[in-house]
Amino acid sequence: MNTPEKRRSGGRSNSTGPAWRTGHATHTSRHGSSAAGGGGGGGGTNTASSGAGGSNSGNLPVMPPRAAMASTSSTGGDDSHNAGATLLERKRKEKGGRDKDGVAGSSNSNNSSSSTARGSSPHGSNPSGSPVSKQQQHRRQQHSEAAAATATAHVLREKDERIAYLENEMAIMEREFHQELDKLSQAESETATFWQGKHSALNQQYLRTDTELRLLRAEVDVREAEREELRQGVEVLRRELQERDDEIRRLRGQVRGLKDFVSTSTRTDDQTSDEVFGDGMTKLGNGLQNWVITNFRKAKLDLSKASDDTLTELSRLVPMYEELVHTSKVHLLQSIVSSILVDMVFNAYYVGLSEQETQHIQQMERLLSSLCSSTDVVNQWRSSTLALLRREAHHLHDNTDAFAEAVMARITHLLDSIITTSPSTSSSSSSSTTTTTTTSSSSSSTSAATSANSQQTTARDSALRVLVKNSIELARLLVVQKARLRVYMPSILPHQQVLFEPDTMEDMGGEEDEDDNLASREISCVVFPGVIKHGDENGGHMQYRNVIVKARVLCSPEE
Repeated sequence: MNTPEKRRSGGRSNSTGPAWRTGHATHTSRHGSSAAGGGGGGGGTNTASSGAGGSNSGNLPVMPPRAAMASTSSTGGDDSHNAGATLLERKRKEKGGRDKDGVAGSSNSNNSSSSTARGSSPHGSNPSGSPVSKQQQHRRQQHSEAAAATATAHVLREKDERIAYLENEMAIMEREFHQELDKLSQAESETATFWQGKHSALNQQYLRTDTELRLLRAEVDVREAEREELRQGVEVLRRELQERDDEIRRLRGQVRGLKDFVSTSTRTDDQTSDEVFGDGMTKLGNGLQNWVITNFRKAKLDLSKASDDTLTELSRLVPMYEELVHTSKVHLLQSIVSSILVDMVFNAYYVGLSEQETQHIQQMERLLSSLCSSTDVVNQWRSSTLALLRREAHHLHDNTDAFAEAVMARITHLLDSIITTSPSTSSSSSSSTTTTTTTSSSSSSTSAATSANSQQTTARDSALRVLVKNSIELARLLVVQKARLRVYMPSILPHQQVLFEPDTMEDMGGEEDEDDNLASREISCVVFPGVIKHGDENGGHMQYRNVIVKARVLCSPEE
């Protein structure tokens, strides 16, 4: 908005200015109206309303247009209270002067007042044109011009003061604006610097992350390539391993075929490989162990009620039995059964022959040994003779059951004489006690217990019969070989120390020490015998010895 427009709008719309502005404007407009009324003949109403003062106002000259404009423009002047108060005082002084002039004029001429009231011209009131009236008019005109000039100067001064005030205010506002603008600029600069730093840091972080990502992707590609190479290498190795396995199987087949060929080519009839004897003795030993554990695991050994014959036989079979009764019951029972099997089955010249028949064949063998210088011929004769008996002497096989029953009777008699508390014996003892102390209802339960005891005894004897028959067949197979295969049962004598031999013995006591560390340990009992072969398949070279199966022994605990 331009400066004149601001001034005009300020003069029109400023409602906060003092009340004298309106009074001054009204007073100025009255002067204008009075002057206009004197010229146009409208002064009668003005005279009636103004009284004595209005009669002299008609003699005042008309306000020039410049003064009227200045007076009119003063209505939109400054709002300053000091300038308004000065103008009000000046107007009061001018009004007092006009009142004094009006009183003097009314005393000189009454005609002038009447002519002014009718709206006549100022010069028509005094036709004669007296010098006093002209002088008065001239003075009034000068006075009016001076008042107008003073008012105009005052208004201009007020405008200048207003302009100076506004310029000062504008300077203050501009200074504050520049200060706020500087603050905002500084804040904006700091914000921009902060976010630029943030952006730069994020950009650097992004670049580093992107670089690391690229490096990782490159490394992943390298690892994938290496993995693919490793897979190819693994596939190659697998194919090679498969080829090696095929070759090993082929070579094993060839070796097995060669072994079979050599074995077939070098052995005669009824000759058996060493593996057969090893498997047979191992199965027999495991079967005996299972039989003892199954039937005598809960049994209690009591030697106080055993007869002298029983103790004598027990001391002959197991000299260290007194030390094993309470510590190694299962091993003691296995040692008893194994000793009886070795004594009656494996030490026989040929199972089934009578003592007289055995003596005749042994005498013939000794005779041949004295006549022949080579032992292999004698061994071949023995092998052929016993093989012939095995194939053709069926009556000897018919007596196998009777011989097995004799072996079983000796085993069961010895075990029952030293075992006092077992599932079977406890049942029988409880049933006998119940029979003597209870009624007929108790006898029925005793019969049931007796029946269960008999069933258990039958099952035990059946399993033992199988073991004895297997031992007989294995013993017959051993003696028909050209090489001398003997069942090895280490002899343990009373009050003599027998040490562990790692080459021919195997400890069954669960010791974690190696065989070399057990060499200085004493043997308590032999749990199951072993098999040792002397000579070759043709019966010669008797100096050769081969341990086919090691004897199972129980070492005494460390002191």
